[in-house]
Amino acid sequence: MIIKFLHSKSKEVEKLLDIYDEYDWFVDNKFPIKLPKFYVKLYKKYKNNKKLFTQELESKLNIVYKPSVYLINVLKVKNSWQRTEPKFFSTIKDLDIEVSGGYVCNISLYGPEGRFKLPNIIDLRIASSKDVKDANETIAHELIHLMINSKAKKLKLNYQEVEGVVDMFFTDTNLSNIFQKYKLQSIANHSKKIFSELIKTKK
Repeated sequence: MIIKFLHSKSKEVEKLLDIYDEYDWFVDNKFPIKLPKFYVKLYKKYKNNKKLFTQELESKLNIVYKPSVYLINVLKVKNSWQRTEPKFFSTIKDLDIEVSGGYVCNISLYGPEGRFKLPNIIDLRIASSKDVKDANETIAHELIHLMINSKAKKLKLNYQEVEGVVDMFFTDTNLSNIFQKYKLQSIANHSKKIFSELIKTKK
C-alpha cells in the first residue's frame, strides 16, 4: 500500500494540540469538528497558556484513551482503502499532478473529517459509522489536496477555489467512476475555468 496508516495516543495529543492553535477559526467559521468532552472547558481555562493546556490534556487523555476502540474501524478503513488504492492512483497518473512515493494517514477520533499536512500526511477521523463509510472519499479528497498544493499556490487560489478544484476532480475526471456518491461541498467555488487552468499549470 502507498498509504501507511497510524494511530496512537501521542498522535491524538498531537492532533488536539493542532486544534488548540486553530480552535477559534473552527468556531468562527462554524466548521464541524469532534472533540473529547473535556476539551472546550479545558481550552477556555488555558486559552493563553498552551504549556498548562498540554499537561492537563495529556493527563485527561490518559484516562479516556482506549486502543481497543480504534481496532475494528481502523481495520475496516485499511481493508476498504486497499481495494480502492490501485484504482485511485491508476486513474490520476495521467492528470499531471504531483504524486509522492508514499503517504501517512493518521487515524483519530477527533477533529474534522479529514485534513492534510505537507508534504505527505493526511488526518482521518473515524469517530462514527458515517466517518468510516466515507473514509475512502475523505482519504482521496485529502490526497488530491496534497497533490495540487503547489499548482494552487502558483495560481493564488483562495480557500473556496481550492476546495472547488478538489471537488471537481471527483466530477470532471474518471475518479467519478470510483467515487460515484461523492458530494460537492457547499462552501466551494466550482469553476470549470479554474479547474482547467490548474490542470494545465506545470508542477
